[in-house]
Amino acid sequence: MLLQLNNLTKSYFGVTVLDHVNFDLKQGEVHAILGQNGAGKSTLVKLISGVEEPDNGEIYLDGNLVRIPSTLEAQRLGISTIYQETALVPNMTIAENIFLGREPKLFGLFTHYSKMKREAKKILKQLGYSFHPTTLVRDLSISEQQTVAIAKAISRQCRIMIMDEPTASLTEQECDRLFRMIETFKSEGVGIIYITHRLKEVQGICDRVTILRDGQHVITREAKGFNEKEIITYIVGKELSHYFPPVPIEVGEELMRVVGLGKRNQFTDIDFTLHEGEILGFAGLADSGGSELANALFGRVRTDEGSIYWRNEKVEFRSPRQAIHHRFGLVDRDRAKAGMFSDMPVSRNLTISGLRRLNKWQFINEQKEQSKALDAVLQLDIKMIDPEQEIKFLSGGNQQKVMFGRWLVADSDLYILNEPTCGIDIGAKSELYVVIHELVQEGKGMIVISSDLSELIGLCTRILVMHEGRIVDQILHEFATEERILSAASGLQS
Repeated sequence: MLLQLNNLTKSYFGVTVLDHVNFDLKQGEVHAILGQNGAGKSTLVKLISGVEEPDNGEIYLDGNLVRIPSTLEAQRLGISTIYQETALVPNMTIAENIFLGREPKLFGLFTHYSKMKREAKKILKQLGYSFHPTTLVRDLSISEQQTVAIAKAISRQCRIMIMDEPTASLTEQECDRLFRMIETFKSEGVGIIYITHRLKEVQGICDRVTILRDGQHVITREAKGFNEKEIITYIVGKELSHYFPPVPIEVGEELMRVVGLGKRNQFTDIDFTLHEGEILGFAGLADSGGSELANALFGRVRTDEGSIYWRNEKVEFRSPRQAIHHRFGLVDRDRAKAGMFSDMPVSRNLTISGLRRLNKWQFINEQKEQSKALDAVLQLDIKMIDPEQEIKFLSGGNQQKVMFGRWLVADSDLYILNEPTCGIDIGAKSELYVVIHELVQEGKGMIVISSDLSELIGLCTRILVMHEGRIVDQILHEFATEERILSAASGLQS
């Protein structure tokens, strides 16, 4: 056995988040760890990778009892971790990030830059990418940064690789490339701990599955024959009879009309309408323009041409502040860029965009603020210790719920959701879909930009497909299939 964990226990502030958990990993296998947000997956990863130490329990590597007091010790033992939120330095090059802290030396004194660039280029080529090693990380897309994080892990020649939601920001083509690399790692005897909310990946690449719930081990079994329905039941502790709520078909008055909207090198000639009570989906491959369009609608970037009409009135937003004033809300997959304040409490992160509605004579009604925050916590089932807990201590999925809840508190009329369920578990997704459905029944408008085709098909009244910055197809719910969406998104529309 390559890795064995016996009765690992961990508590924070008197709350047990891991309760006598057992887990093992064999050489050359992919072992998935599944569970809802707050189930203990991230804590388990922290204990294995040296970020935290367990309160009780034992860790064995190759049958030998080990202590992992730091990430440096984990790396020395051959354990490498790829996090969903990439820990890269934006103002450094790709090569510098890959070899950060392990730079090759010339004469044992100076950084050997040419060797570092050669090695970085070699690793990137293995992954099927042709990025120049001197490119700054800040100039890369989210999916490209994820690739650099994978390259960094590979460069350490690890024996155990922990992948935390590695495909969350990757295109289908990039996912296929990653899966081929995983097969190569397996053949070389590398053990892989694989954390994902995408259940379709489990049977495709995983050998065994361990499910955690509320910090406890629920089951470990072979991935083969372990179907999605069974997995979901074990994850949530009950059978989910309805994953998606009914798709809204009857819509009301026009809320938004976009005419000829364009932004150089991002999107062009964008035309669409959105009605009260409608969920409008946007599909497309990476860099098709969907995320950039979301930013333009929310006033983050200025467009070069075209017009946006809100309730039949032309609007021109120079900043998100103006969009928020018109009761627009944006949930972005990149929480840091979307304005998550890591050192602030959950309550203030929830109310920060709705303070205009909570103040009187320039004073904040703190009692009303706390009440509104608590309403959102309960409605979205945000798992936390206390509303005053700093948001950085929440799991990624619960942080994403807070970012959605922010616009509930602000009582937004338009929700622009860019990959809204990124990093959210299967049970939480189902709960969020119900909230979305309730909002559109109140007459709210909903724009959903997602790479999860089953999500778009199960949720949306209409789906607009983008390819190279243009809308190339419009599909009503009853005619939507993954094949048709992928064909249009790939530019293969007949």
